[in-house]
Amino acid sequence: MTEHKNMVQKTLDVLGYLSKNAQGVTLTEMAENLKIPKTTIYDILRTLRENDFIHFMNTKRKTYGIGAQTYAIGMTYLKTSNLFMVAQPFLIELADKYQKTAFIAKRHGSEFTFVYKYESPFSKVTTANTGDKKPLHCASIGKCFLAFDPDAKELIETIPLPAFTKYTITNREKLKENIIKIKKLGYSYESRESQEHMACLAAPIYNFENSMVATISMSGLFQEKEDLHLQGLELKKLAQVISAQLGYVEYYK
Repeated sequence: MTEHKNMVQKTLDVLGYLSKNAQGVTLTEMAENLKIPKTTIYDILRTLRENDFIHFMNTKRKTYGIGAQTYAIGMTYLKTSNLFMVAQPFLIELADKYQKTAFIAKRHGSEFTFVYKYESPFSKVTTANTGDKKPLHCASIGKCFLAFDPDAKELIETIPLPAFTKYTITNREKLKENIIKIKKLGYSYESRESQEHMACLAAPIYNFENSMVATISMSGLFQEKEDLHLQGLELKKLAQVISAQLGYVEYYK
């Protein structure tokens, strides 16, 4: 295990070193500067090159540089970071206005994960934490993906529908009807479906590739007379503003 960990660390050291030397670096230069044996460096470089994480910048001098796969990963990080930077001030303002908790979430297969959380100091209830995962059918965030993410719409036919409260939709046809309503509204909603004391709203976020990349949401203590529709429309408008700042050019209802 220690040997494997050491090799992973050396691989990360190699990528980090290459990222700081845009002109390209030879095997010998890396071995000398990183204090790693040439044979080990060679094995690392060969594996990285075979998987397109690095490439030869100069085949005669055998200088290595960052490859397409590393660049793609970096771009994914930039897109995600940009989302956080754009969305954060809006979400903080909205959560404080309604004394609730705001989230950004991303979908992973038939589940979603909370990747950002802001809990208003005036919030009346503690909610989920960053990194928590939930199924799609019982939460406003999950239903938002089912309604607006083309890559997720087929899941409505196959995902399990366990009950978490007496309000959870466990009938597939009723869930489909609910999703149709959500599409018309432009935002999703959940009233005590995942937790009996919670009410939540969510809206889709799109990027410059016109792809749904995340949801923003707001959750708080369920209150009988609260106007969730008004808040949902506000959240929807906010999602449109954030999407536009991420380069999304197509207005959605």
